[in-house]
Amino acid sequence: MNTLEDLYYGNLFPQEKCARLDDEVKELLKLLNRNEEKLTVTLTESQKETFEKYKDCNREISEICEREIFLNGFRLGAGIIIDVVNN
Repeated sequence: MNTLEDLYYGNLFPQEKCARLDDEVKELLKLLNRNEEKLTVTLTESQKETFEKYKDCNREISEICEREIFLNGFRLGAGIIIDVVNN
């Protein structure tokens, strides 16, 4: 089976490699979680609901951006291969 078939049949998971967690990212995640915990204890129930909606929207935006970055990278790689083959 070739790479495109593996991708089609769900044998490849390129998104998993995007989640490389080096020490810098791990520290930022800890800080983010710590600050979120500090913030949420100060919020009313209504404010917590609003904050959850905000986080959901932010997550959706991130997913859209990540997908577009992946697609653009794939297109760029394919374009480079086409240029190499044609020259």
